[in-house]
Amino acid sequence: MAYRKIYFRIHTKCYSSGWSSDTDRAAFKEESRRLFQELGWTVKLGCNGGCDTVSKDRQDLYLHPSSFSGVMDEANTEALQEKLTQARTFYCYHIDRYEEYRDLSDEGYRAELETKRDEIIAYILKRCRTKRSNLYIVDPVAAHVAEHFKVHRLCDRHGNNKIGNQFVSELMDELLQKGWLVSGKMTHGDGIRTATNKERGIARQPAAQVDRQITIRSQENGAPPKKKGRKPSAPSL
Repeated sequence: MAYRKIYFRIHTKCYSSGWSSDTDRAAFKEESRRLFQELGWTVKLGCNGGCDTVSKDRQDLYLHPSSFSGVMDEANTEALQEKLTQARTFYCYHIDRYEEYRDLSDEGYRAELETKRDEIIAYILKRCRTKRSNLYIVDPVAAHVAEHFKVHRLCDRHGNNKIGNQFVSELMDELLQKGWLVSGKMTHGDGIRTATNKERGIARQPAAQVDRQITIRSQENGAPPKKKGRKPSAPSL
């Protein structure tokens, strides 16, 4: 049993960026509701001119006149597509399948994020790096990072990512305590940035090591390595 984000691409005869009449709109809604109810789906009526939604078990679809979209069991798509052939106000011409939604517990989600801890830390530090130490990032970094490493779960199919947000927020708090991140008060709220090497107490590398790195870089660029040692004396005449 695999759950995925599914789009039933719909062509509605009397809809093109808007309804041709209220009568056509009512006919579409009445027919789409009836077809889903006959398959055992529960209809939730749209509010303030919004579209209806239908649900069955852990499946949900949003019934827009150009697409019926949501998370559903792939095994049920063919039966639904066959049912939609009975419609007269619209027809389904294609099905698109996107990301899988997993039946993963909160503990399993945290454990999976934990295996990516080093990767997430590196991403946070890169995301928060600024050109100068007096510049801070005021965007919601934790939410962005959590979204980047998000695992699509059935229980989060309505947009919630509480566990991911908690994990990243806790991780960023640890980095602040270690001094890897620095916070500051800004005009538009609290800001954050990656600490400089000096702030983290990372000493500059010894000259010999720096020379070695320069030599390697020169070799990569095709330039001959510089020889070390005293400059040879000029030949005697």
